[in-house]
Amino acid sequence: MKHLAMAVVVKQDKVLIQKRYRADRGMVFEFPGGKVRLDETGTDAAIRELAEETGIKGLEHTATYTKVNELGGRIYFVILRARQEVQPTVLNESIKQELVWFDADDIPHGEFFSADREFISQYLHQYIATPA
Repeated sequence: MKHLAMAVVVKQDKVLIQKRYRADRGMVFEFPGGKVRLDETGTDAAIRELAEETGIKGLEHTATYTKVNELGGRIYFVILRARQEVQPTVLNESIKQELVWFDADDIPHGEFFSADREFISQYLHQYIATPA
């Protein structure tokens, strides 16, 4: 059973999305994130993964949502607010990663895993509508 944590970074009316290569699916859209270690919370894992994948640190934690993921573990969606000047950096060229700020209405829902699509459709807009 694998627990996952996703960093949902919101900057005014935009959301940080990564496009990266997955061996079993090719290029996919997803939030920055990864596995939760045994010694950390889902929120801590999302913050750590965000820093490891994008170099972004020190964001304001707004909320954490959790549900059962497709692998039978937990998935944590951690909403973090970014100031206007915050920009991600591709830190690992080997994962063929692209980092893009999307308007909430332009997020390519169909390209995400089902748990991500559910989070986007049910919860994301309430954080976009709130000023940073």
